[in-house]
Parts: sequence; structure tokens; C-alpha cells
Amino acid sequence: MRAKTVKRNKNFVGRIHELEKLSGISNSDEASIVVVYGRRRVGKTELLEQAFRKRNILKFEGIEGLSQPEQMEHVMWQFSEYSNNALLAKVKIRSWTEIFKVISDVVKKGVWTLYFEEVQWLADYKDNFISELKYFWDNHFRHNQKLILVLCGSSPSFMVNNVLHSKALYNRSLYETALKEFSLAEARQFLKKRSDREIMDAYLSVGGIPEYLKWINQETSVFLSLCKNSFTADSFFSHEYKRIFISSLARNKNYKKIIDFLSKRNFANRNQILKHLKLKSSGTLSTLLLDMEVCGFIQKYTPFNLKENSLLARYSISDAYLQFYFKFIKSIEKNIDEGIFNSNPTLALNTDSHHKWLGFAFERMCRKNHKLFAKILGFESVRYKSGAFFNRGTEVEKPGYQIDLVYDRDDKVYTICEIKYLQSKVTPKIIKEFEKKLALFPNLKNRTIHKVLITTEGADDPLTNYGYFDRVITLRDIFDAG
Repeated sequence: MRAKTVKRNKNFVGRIHELEKLSGISNSDEASIVVVYGRRRVGKTELLEQAFRKRNILKFEGIEGLSQPEQMEHVMWQFSEYSNNALLAKVKIRSWTEIFKVISDVVKKGVWTLYFEEVQWLADYKDNFISELKYFWDNHFRHNQKLILVLCGSSPSFMVNNVLHSKALYNRSLYETALKEFSLAEARQFLKKRSDREIMDAYLSVGGIPEYLKWINQETSVFLSLCKNSFTADSFFSHEYKRIFISSLARNKNYKKIIDFLSKRNFANRNQILKHLKLKSSGTLSTLLLDMEVCGFIQKYTPFNLKENSLLARYSISDAYLQFYFKFIKSIEKNIDEGIFNSNPTLALNTDSHHKWLGFAFERMCRKNHKLFAKILGFESVRYKSGAFFNRGTEVEKPGYQIDLVYDRDDKVYTICEIKYLQSKVTPKIIKEFEKKLALFPNLKNRTIHKVLITTEGADDPLTNYGYFDRVITLRDIFDAG
């Protein structure tokens, strides 16, 4: 049997926690099931292949759009390639049980990783793949103490509901990893020759998706890479929106409807989305929203002082690439496809508009990375609640009013953050704006107010640490803490 050969990727960075976890599983003396899921292009395959590259790997990939009988045929063709036996591809297979029997004869002894990728496609979103796998796990696979069974997929709802929560695999040696985009620190490793400012521009523009960062790192500057790969005919980012739902969110047309709805507004609450989709079941909407949150496409946020199920909870697009696509690509797609910007793609991106947009993206990034800022500020060991601040009163009186990041700390302090993504230092003009926000902030507990400025290049002397603000956090602080 000729197992899949995986070479060491010298450019592989980050994923330290995940690698340590998978290494521990690999070195154990117990057969294990590893379930990995996450959005398309997040790096699931690369992580798993690098983690298990020293083991014998049998990898079987599902193909989008095939029926279950066709998936079975494709798996047998892959097995025939491993076996160097073309006749196996012609064997008529009627069930997964028959396939697992053939595979089990190969992996019953030795150090093996049996890897099924895009499980939702292999199973054609049905239950029998897992139920038949359960029988072979219990009666065959698990008896090899050096076997790791990997189930990997890009549809979170299927992987959670039909695999992790399946009664068939309940209470077995099962390890879960929901793979997220790169952290800021990992993005810095990946873009190691770039300045902190360029790295942050890249992260805000396309997020921490490894494949996206690869494309944005091709030219002499991040800006040139972004423009060339967004605004020239057949460019990667101009077409990515059409591909993005294939793996992760292909089964329900309402996923795309939610994204399109949110793209036309800064945010929407649950009832607005329900009304737009014309859904009768609130439970159905809950599944849709959870799927999109797990993939990182949207984010739910509530006022820091209210519960998660508050009626004031808002949903917004949190995926950086999707934000960029709707703001700068969608409206000129026809011109891009016609090659209007091929000779000079930078003409398609208004720099002033992009800088302003980066400011909003920076606010979202800071709110998402609240733990990092608690670490920088030295109170990560203190229990706290964090989030934006807005309420019905401010929405009526000042529709645009919001404090983007507030920490309600158990040590009787409110840390209130002003966030600015600028090309130069922040000037004292900010004081008047920030004071207006503080005047509307309900400090009903009469707590100490800890004022923090999060920005790019720092601030003028009157604002710096122990001046107006108690702490000024710059890009260097952010990256050094990551």
C-alpha cells in the first residue's frame, strides 16, 4: 500500500496550540477520532497534513455536487491509486460498510492516519456515512492503538450536528478542533518581511485567512498586491465571493441572502433578518446564524451590559474580505471583468475611502480581540465583560453613537477605549469627541473610568500615557503582545 507522502512545509507558521494538541494525540497509545472544521481556505488541510506527515496517511476527499454512490466510486478510485491496482476502481460498491471493510484490512496494524476530507460531501449531508463508520470504528478501527481517524469538513453545522453530536460516535475517543483564521501574531509571522503597518493593513483588508494573506504578499507592497489581485480581470479576490459559499455554506440559499442583507447596512438585529428572509421558524434562523458565526463570516455583538439574547443584539459582517468585496469590488465588477483597470489597478481603489474603511475595520478587529487588549493593559487575570456600548436612548437621540469597546471589570473599573486608525498621530482635538461619549455613558455604579486610546502611530504629548488618556496603545504594542 502506497500511503500519501507529505513533505515538510518550510513556510508553515503558527498553529502552535493546534499542533501541540494533534502531536499529543499522535503520540498516545489509544486509537482516536479527530474532528476538524472551519471555513474554506482557513488552512485545515495544511494543518492536518503537517501535523501527521510522519505517519502513514490514507486521505479520501469528497467532491462537491456528487451523489453518495458517486462519492463511493470516487473513494474507491482514490483507494485504487494508493494500492496501485486499477481493478479496485471498477469494483461495484453498494455501501460505505463495504468501503470501510476494504480500508480496515490495510490499517489494522501500524501507524496510520485515516483521513476523510469534506465529510459533508462524502456523506451527501446524510447520516448513513457516520452510522456505518461507527460500526467499523467499534469493531475494527479502534483495535489499532496507533490509528487516528480524521473527519474534516467545511460545513460547521453538519460537522457539529451530524458528527460531533451524533449518537453514533457519542462517548468515543473524540477530539474537536474548530479552526479559526490566523491571529495577529500568526499573520505577522506569515508576513515577516512587512512593516507592522502593512501587516495591519493586510489583516484589516482580507483578514487572517492564510490563502488570502499569500495573495496579498506577492508584490512589493501590500497595497499593490491588494489592487492587482482585486481589480484586474479574473483576479483572485474579484472572483472569491462566488467561490466562498461552495464548501462552507452551500446547502441553503439563505446564507447568501443574510450576507447580502447585511452588506447593505452596518448591522441588523435578529427580527430584521427573520423578516427579510420571511422565515417562520426562529430555530431555523438560529442554525443559520450559528453556522455563519462559526465560519467567521458574521459577528453577533450586544451592549456590554446586557445578556447575549438581548433584543438589542446586532449582527454584522465580520469577515474582512467580505467587507472589502462589498465596499470596493461588487459595484465595479463589470469594469473589472472587462479589464478596465488591468494596466493600473490602483486607480480602482480610492485611497481616502479605503483609509476611512480601514478605520471601521480596525474597530471591529479591536472588539474581536478584546482578550489581547486586556493582556496589554494588564488586567487579563481580572474577570470582565466586554463589548460595545449603545442603548435605545442613544440610538434615538444620537443614531451614530457607539463606544466600540468597553470593559466592565470585576475590580470596579470601567475601561473605555477610543479607537482610531490614522495615518499620523492623534491630536488633542479628540478630547472633545471623547468627552461627549463619556457624558452619555451610564456610570450607574460610580466606578473608576480608565481611559484608553488604541491607535496606530501614537498621540501628541497632551494625550500620551498619564496625560488625558491613562494608556495609549500603538501598533507596536499590539504586535509585541501577540
